[in-house]
Amino acid sequence: MHVLTGIDLWNPHVGLAMWAVLVTAFLLGMVHGVTPDEHTWPITFSYAVGGYSTRAGMKNALIFSLAFTLQRALASELAYLALGHFLTLGSRGDYIVYVVVGFAMVWAARYIHGGKLPWHVDLHLHSSSKSDSTRLTAPRGTQHDHAHAHAHAHGDHLHVHGHGGVPLADPPHWTSDPCPDCHEPDLQDPRPWMPALHGFIAGWGFGAFAIIIYTVLAPSMPSAWWGWVPGFLFGVGTTVVQVMVGGLVGWLVRRRGAAPDVTRRLGLTVATRTLAVGGIAFMAGGMFGVLFPSFASLSVRTGIHVHNLSHLGLPLVLVVFSVAGVGIGSLASEIHKLPRSH
Repeated sequence: MHVLTGIDLWNPHVGLAMWAVLVTAFLLGMVHGVTPDEHTWPITFSYAVGGYSTRAGMKNALIFSLAFTLQRALASELAYLALGHFLTLGSRGDYIVYVVVGFAMVWAARYIHGGKLPWHVDLHLHSSSKSDSTRLTAPRGTQHDHAHAHAHAHGDHLHVHGHGGVPLADPPHWTSDPCPDCHEPDLQDPRPWMPALHGFIAGWGFGAFAIIIYTVLAPSMPSAWWGWVPGFLFGVGTTVVQVMVGGLVGWLVRRRGAAPDVTRRLGLTVATRTLAVGGIAFMAGGMFGVLFPSFASLSVRTGIHVHNLSHLGLPLVLVVFSVAGVGIGSLASEIHKLPRSH
């Protein structure tokens, strides 16, 4: 324990002994994994719950975190080679990462949800003879006028069905007849490369932890052969925590003992909502930061000497909204609907 008295996770300084640099990097990674971080938590939670089991949750979190570790090791080496300036360009660069990560989250949600977003409108144009039908799928507000004109000219009727809680009005030409074509898209399991891609992209965020690695720990290495090690150990520390979190989330999905197909649909539904809504929030927050960086960087000091918790600002708001609000809220709601097995 006496050996660790020289470790300062809040404000490490240049010139530390090599052992202190390595221990600091690993411990900072664990703190990074525990604290609500906008670059990891929303994505880890989404893929963990999408795995709908303890083992799959840990696997998805591990894939994400290993890709994140690879990025941090690469960036750490670049920082040692005096390229750290390009890795800490300031808040504007971080906001660009937000936009890219948000886009990837929405894209992943669309993939899991069978090629459609969780909220969309299906339009079904049925002939009056019931012998033929044409199905149109479009975002609300598009193709409606054309469909109305076609239905009016041929004596057909139009059935409109919203998915994901999309509110619909009741125009006179839309019928409320039961429609056998209305069904939810087939859900698809996320592919292993998806959390890997997310992990590598998310790692380029420029938070307090990244700045410490790139400007303090990596330059303290004795040679370029060691420049990647602080970033690698930071990623390993994050991986240890994120895998445990991923396993816990997967366990929560399975603990009600529902049938495997029911559990699978629950997990993928919650993952889709979290990725879609969280992705839109990230893109909106990133664009706001790019356009108005001075306003987006405003924060309230909390007095907690732990990075990611020391200030209440846009990053923490994104985490709370996407994970606590959408993710955990949807998970609790869907789990409550499951019958408990006996």
